[in-house]
Amino acid sequence: MGKNKVDYVMDNYYKPHAQGFRDNPTNNQARLTESFYIRHLQELSANRFEWKGLPNSVPQRFLEMTLLRNGLSVFYFNEKHGRYVSLRAGSAGAPNMYDNPTHYWVNGNLDINERVEARNCVPIWANYMRLPDLDVIRLYAKKLAEIDKSIEINAKNLRKTRVILADENQRLSWQNINRQFEEGVEVIYGTSALDVTAAQVLDFQSDPQGVLNLQIVKAKMWNEVMTYLGINNANQDKKERLVASEVEANDEQVFATKAIALNARREACDAINRKFKMPDGTPLNVSVDYVDYSKSEAGTESEDNNGNIHNDAQAGN
Repeated sequence: MGKNKVDYVMDNYYKPHAQGFRDNPTNNQARLTESFYIRHLQELSANRFEWKGLPNSVPQRFLEMTLLRNGLSVFYFNEKHGRYVSLRAGSAGAPNMYDNPTHYWVNGNLDINERVEARNCVPIWANYMRLPDLDVIRLYAKKLAEIDKSIEINAKNLRKTRVILADENQRLSWQNINRQFEEGVEVIYGTSALDVTAAQVLDFQSDPQGVLNLQIVKAKMWNEVMTYLGINNANQDKKERLVASEVEANDEQVFATKAIALNARREACDAINRKFKMPDGTPLNVSVDYVDYSKSEAGTESEDNNGNIHNDAQAGN
């Protein structure tokens, strides 16, 4: 009676809604990998720019995260708090003849929720298309996660290359032979009862080169998304050194992509500086530029004629 007990609530209310939430380690690993790439690519995207002259009430991190996720942040002076803010917003009202919003509905969580006229604010767009960059990040995070999964599967297959088909009565004998083979036993002894001719071996012939090829594909995919984010990625493995013309072509693509996001931000800076002033009456002096990570305190690396890598900053000490 106890074994056949029916749980009406579980069977009729919980189970029908829990079918898609069964624990699946493989899917969990895939989602975790994709989530990692989404997080890391968002970090890289949000740290591309350096803002200068922003009022203390406008944090750069929040501004860039808003542009990354929403594609728009509206800068204006909030009368309630008596300070400049730059918050999430959406267009409101009919657009003008240039397709620019005439009003914005600004949202600052539970603290600020108001309609602001376009003449009293400056919209900061993520790019000329006025769309967030999350589509690029999610697309390539999915691709990179899929390549990682393929690398993992191929790497595991390198350890499992054969299947032995034999009589069930000889299963233990073949297990012992396989164990001794993995242990590196020089000579493996069997009995006359072991029917070697009746056994069949399926060799999956895993290719170690396949893992390396997938790593190369992953590196190229990573460079591709870096180009779309405007981050320099001309550094290549020595086996795939780029000639000067190829490096210049890559740099042109990176510079063009930088301009996509940078020009929209610079136009907003010019508008902010024309429209708003400091408490003492002087105009704001807000500016933005791409961060140049090649100029770091650690110095730059160079390669001599023998192929040795040197750190220029350390060499000067």
